Amino acid sequence: MDSLKHHVLFITVILFMSATMSHAQKTTVMIHNDLGSGLSLAYHCKSGDNDLGYQRLGVGGSGFFRFKPDIFGRTLFFCRFSWGKESHYFDIYKQKRDREFEKFGCTHCEWKIRKNGPCKLNKITNMFDVCLPWKS
Repeated sequence: MDSLKHHVLFITVILFMSATMSHAQKTTVMIHNDLGSGLSLAYHCKSGDNDLGYQRLGVGGSGFFRFKPDIFGRTLFFCRFSWGKESHYFDIYKQKRDREFEKFGCTHCEWKIRKNGPCKLNKITNMFDVCLPWKS
């Protein structure tokens, strides 16, 4: 009888996880070229599972990508940003940092890419004042 209870519990957990994963809200990451000085921005973003390819944004241009975050909190998208002779790396979406219920979390995450580092839209102030340093 205990075996039957364990099987029913296991099946219930699997069904719950499947329903949660299929209904998970998509997250959008928007990237704005805020380099100024007439510079275009090249970038290449990827995760462990997805290579989004090379993109280019003209002066003041914007681009975005969408995905469903991992239910276990492991989603990570990292990008290499380049302009002129400069090139820098940054984790553009890190689920532990950016998940919806964190202070600066989001399901629509917007970043302005600046020469000294990326700045995230702050949902409290509605300004791009959550600025972080480049990782490299």
